[in-house]
Amino acid sequence: MFKKLILLIIMAFSLKCGLAKHNNKNEEIIKTWDDLSEKDQQFLDKTQRNAFNYFWDGFDPKTGLIADEHKGRRTSIASSGFALSAFCIGVERGWVSKDEVYKRILLILNTYYKNPDDVNDFCVEGKDGLFYHFVNVDTGKRHGRCEVSSIDSAILMAGVLHAMTYFKGTEIEELAIKVYKRAQWDNYLNDNLAITGGWKPAEEKWTNPEYKGYNEYSLVYLVALGSPTHPIPAESWDAYNSGNGAAWLKVYDDIGPFKTPHGIMQAHAYLYQFPICWYDFRNKKDKYANHWDIAVNAIKANRRYTRNWGKIVDYNEELWGWTACAGRDGYIGFDHPYNGTLAPSAVIASLPFIPEESLRSIKYMYENYADRIWGKYGFVDSFNPHQDWYDNGFIGIDKGNEVLMIENFRNEGVWKVFMENPYVKESMIKAGFKKLNL
Repeated sequence: MFKKLILLIIMAFSLKCGLAKHNNKNEEIIKTWDDLSEKDQQFLDKTQRNAFNYFWDGFDPKTGLIADEHKGRRTSIASSGFALSAFCIGVERGWVSKDEVYKRILLILNTYYKNPDDVNDFCVEGKDGLFYHFVNVDTGKRHGRCEVSSIDSAILMAGVLHAMTYFKGTEIEELAIKVYKRAQWDNYLNDNLAITGGWKPAEEKWTNPEYKGYNEYSLVYLVALGSPTHPIPAESWDAYNSGNGAAWLKVYDDIGPFKTPHGIMQAHAYLYQFPICWYDFRNKKDKYANHWDIAVNAIKANRRYTRNWGKIVDYNEELWGWTACAGRDGYIGFDHPYNGTLAPSAVIASLPFIPEESLRSIKYMYENYADRIWGKYGFVDSFNPHQDWYDNGFIGIDKGNEVLMIENFRNEGVWKVFMENPYVKESMIKAGFKKLNL
């Protein structure tokens, strides 16, 4: 009898250990920031703070534009959009003073607003209230032959809307409204009522692309729908979501379907993360889809695909993260086939979607590659162990993605403020979003 009792105890203990091991491996234990250990919270706080410093240190005191030490005096207008939101987060974290942030944001907004009563007023160069993708930090003038970019202008305006709401009732709100109202989004529609890529001078004979399919342009459509002066029609949201190249894809039996451009299995993380840096799609849907679920499923597919690729070259299973980023041989965009290049920002910004898996991988990257991929502003843009290549630079849109999405995972900080903006509310109504009955 005693031997049987001992055997039963051993079996029960073994079963318990087996279940615990199973749970740790396969189940999402971490759901929220409060589920993290103090050590993990400190690690993410350091990651977020270092990424924040990219914008704080890069701020030019004369123009308010974000100077990237690795790119000379060229900057992206999208970096300004992320900076506006990052600065608001910096106040909430207690990293910087609200007074200093107020001054900096006011300067940024003035840099993007042309005073009609002052012909010599400094303003970033653009057209119809939208701006050139890349500009010179000192002059605000167009860099090279880049386009007036609708998506990068939308990222800028998302930051403008965030700052507008965060500093409600102040001069910042007044100036932010002026910047937002000047953007003539309706001038960037084609005959199908779809948003185009932007504009270049006619003499450059540019073929203005229509970015078809489901992608980060959902941010452009929503920002443009909410405009009180130059909105695009509600039908444009229909053009984006139907008959415009967006296609459902279900690649894995255990991962739900998601939308991609043209139905191509290139679930680049930024396509889904950038809009959700600001727009809270949780517990909502329009007549086309639950856009939060689309993002979650796409990120899961991103992880599965890159891990399967990694098995071929003996990557550890924690190495994943496919997005537009720097590569050994130059910039890697959407249409490039996957070659093993990993972007830490793609994983960090996935915390709101798959927190358990994202945290585990971020920690693995740091613990095993920090000497090659960790620097002044946290994780570098990208690396490729298969090619024995490690980037040494940082990109504003990736650092911004990290700062904002860690904050949303931490306390829904950006979502709570941004979604209270009246123009944001209007855009969600025009797009037909309704709350789900949970």
